[in-house]
Amino acid sequence: MSMSNDINVAVIGGGIFGSEIAIEAKACGLTVGIFEAKDNILLGASGNNLNRLHLGFHYPRDIETGKQSIRGFEAFKHKYPECIQGEFQNAYFVANNNSLTPAPEFFEFCELLGVNYEKISASEFPVKVQNADKGILCDEVVYDFNILRDLLWNSLRHSNVEISLGDRVEKVSRAGEKYKIETENQNLVYADVVVNASYADINRISSQLGHEVAERQYEYTAVPIISIDIPRVGITVLDGPFMTLLPYGKSDEFLLYHVEHTRVAKKTSSQMDPNWLVPDTAPFSKVDKQQYFKKMIELCSEYVPDLARAKLVGYLEGPRMILAHKEGTDARPSIVSNYEDSYFTVFAGKVDHCVWVADDICEQIKTKFNL
Repeated sequence: MSMSNDINVAVIGGGIFGSEIAIEAKACGLTVGIFEAKDNILLGASGNNLNRLHLGFHYPRDIETGKQSIRGFEAFKHKYPECIQGEFQNAYFVANNNSLTPAPEFFEFCELLGVNYEKISASEFPVKVQNADKGILCDEVVYDFNILRDLLWNSLRHSNVEISLGDRVEKVSRAGEKYKIETENQNLVYADVVVNASYADINRISSQLGHEVAERQYEYTAVPIISIDIPRVGITVLDGPFMTLLPYGKSDEFLLYHVEHTRVAKKTSSQMDPNWLVPDTAPFSKVDKQQYFKKMIELCSEYVPDLARAKLVGYLEGPRMILAHKEGTDARPSIVSNYEDSYFTVFAGKVDHCVWVADDICEQIKTKFNL
């Protein structure tokens, strides 16, 4: 669709972060537009992941990521309760061998987080878990991606946020006190403020504005959707090259993840390879899907033997971006950067960070407009 040619806030990227920021900015009485390169919102990393809302237990080597997750967890649950699925036992187990965080240290970390958990042994769990005897039950939940997208669309339409889909931003430049935004669909829009929530494309646009950009680690991941006749549970094995099994939203299916095998390709660079954005040229296009799944089952059934009976339903695939050179801590924070008081970038860590990130950015935008 064609967008107004002069707006207060232009948001680049229609993922969960961009959508949430646009809704909050519109609530302040500003004119807001979203530019999304894909044909719908939430078609990027917002949906191509485990759809887990974190309370921090997954990051025992980085307390900052853990605390950020706690900050976002309740806010997200309160704002989007219809998409939350929490009616299952969700457990973290520590691998008996080769865990970067031994069980005693993991339990100490759980205490530092300050949220509810209960120690359990694998023998107490309703699904057989082996080679990881000690663990916890926690209150983490998953969200149903399709329901979340419907909720966001309702909010965007109700708020009258303008949205241009299938419209990649080609160039952003300064035009006096405004920004000039040029898009693939020949939209030419001037904005007082630009919020770059384009995720893996952040550095390309920041470079156009003359800002120094840091190297990022870009990863292309493939997460199998599986069908298996077991109780509805969540199982994560820490802390290293291990696995996670979680319900797939409110469906009867599960998502299966392995820290190393899920990562089809990895590259550290200042910008992502554009071929990764097109399924026909992305790294997973060159992979034998059945052999990939067979290896995934082999690795994960070492801890959950019932997975040997799993059937492949499909895949969630796409690129993601994380901080480079953070193997020691596995840090996944969300970072808001403010350039020139009118150009913001969002380095998105976890989905449930989106509410507080949007609040933080909108408070800064309100200051600019004296609201």
